[in-house]
Amino acid sequence: MTYVLDPAWHAERARLENISALYDPGTAELCDRLGLAPGWRCLDAGAGTGGVARMFAERVGPDGEVLAVDADTRFLEPLAGGPLSVRRMDITAEPLPEGRFDLVHSRLVLEHLASPEPVVRSMARAARPGGWVLLEDLDWSTVRAVDPPSPAHERVVTALLTALAAGPYDQCFGRKVPRLLRAAGLRDVSVRAVSLPLPADPVAGQPAWELLVDQLAPRLLAAGLVDEDDLDAFHRLWRDGDTLGFGPLMVSAWGRRPDTAGA
Repeated sequence: MTYVLDPAWHAERARLENISALYDPGTAELCDRLGLAPGWRCLDAGAGTGGVARMFAERVGPDGEVLAVDADTRFLEPLAGGPLSVRRMDITAEPLPEGRFDLVHSRLVLEHLASPEPVVRSMARAARPGGWVLLEDLDWSTVRAVDPPSPAHERVVTALLTALAAGPYDQCFGRKVPRLLRAAGLRDVSVRAVSLPLPADPVAGQPAWELLVDQLAPRLLAAGLVDEDDLDAFHRLWRDGDTLGFGPLMVSAWGRRPDTAGA
């Protein structure tokens, strides 16, 4: 699987944990809405640092089952135990267990894939008949929104989107997820899209923006998309205590596997 970001970057865990803090509450709310309960069997594909997998384990209890899979399990392995098991696997090359899970979840994984459709079908097959598949991915259509207007934000975000477009990463993938769920044969497909407010903080800055840009900065500079002055202005912006920006749309879509093959 090709990944536009470097999993070995020195602050990658901090970046992933910031994402988890931003989006785990919304994921938990949707899972509760779908009926997540003690005894359920859950799969988290591309489990990252394990925030969602831990939430699953707490909800399903000792009689349930949680399988957390990722190509890089270094952050997941310390969490294994009780209902939570960890498996290293490449979901683009290896099939998921079929017909087993009450809930199959993935967040911020499919948008990185050159061919996500087979993986969506694999996730659909992993759900038991009547089980749910919940997929969450970004759509970057909202990221230029900032108040007050900022040339620094515009320059750096434009450079960031240009760099992302150079690889297989799909900046518009979130809006496609409901259609892919229907194409995989799921029913009762629903969708929610949320762009989180990202305020500047004089002390903390805005890690959601700054950690992402810091990881990609060498690439942006080498390509001539920004210079050091642009990056310095960008970091000052997110510490001015006044600026308000908005993150990408987090598009969450879910559907149910039919109870029977002919449904």
